[in-house]
Amino acid sequence: MVTKASKQNATSFKTLWIRFDTDSSDKHQLFFKEHSVRNQEPEYPRNRTLFVLNIPPYVTVDCLNNAFTNLCGNVQSVTLSNTKGFKTAYIVFKKESSLDKAMELSKDFVITLKNEKNICLTGVKKWCKEYNDTLYDEQLMKKDIEEYIDLYDKRVQDRIAQEKAADESNNGWVTVTGKKKRGQFAPSRKESTIGKVQQKEEQRKKKKQLLNFYTFQIRESKKQNLAELRKKFELDKKRLQELKQKRTFKPF
Repeated sequence: MVTKASKQNATSFKTLWIRFDTDSSDKHQLFFKEHSVRNQEPEYPRNRTLFVLNIPPYVTVDCLNNAFTNLCGNVQSVTLSNTKGFKTAYIVFKKESSLDKAMELSKDFVITLKNEKNICLTGVKKWCKEYNDTLYDEQLMKKDIEEYIDLYDKRVQDRIAQEKAADESNNGWVTVTGKKKRGQFAPSRKESTIGKVQQKEEQRKKKKQLLNFYTFQIRESKKQNLAELRKKFELDKKRLQELKQKRTFKPF
């Protein structure tokens, strides 16, 4: 059932034709309109975005970019859907006047993708180009790596200089940190982290002091017990001698 809303949506689209080259007997009709919705996406700005339907599978981003650039003006970006078969696209122009030119295209106008100015690859050539585009240029990669390393080294040097300046301005006091363990390039600790470390260190010292106190107490108690045992041994020895003397044999 065709509703009134669907009819209005269908009539809001304009049409034009597209073909692969001048020798192509088949043409496909494109449906397009200005992309304007209530929740407009930032990547598809209002008054500069064209929404296109029924794009043939052989059409690429470069083909659309070149075609609409030649017809209407500079294109900022082209986004094709990843669906199989016929696709949809969002074409974002750099200027609003380019969108106005696109909306004024005649319904009988035919876009030819492949001509003397533009090359539209298909088949094996298209697959080879898509594969080669996935490969990263070795020289460009080397340049990016060198720039990243230089930037990283500069950040490290700035951090070391800041720490050195902070130590010198600390009234002669030197803050000792575990750089040997944490490394030269480790990030500086936060105040909350330093407080927790100091608190744990104080608790460890108190526990050590208590353990030392208990050890001393145990040692003293052992000495006292040993002295008492020795004293008791002497008393028992003395009593034993007295008993021996009392048990002396007297026959008469």
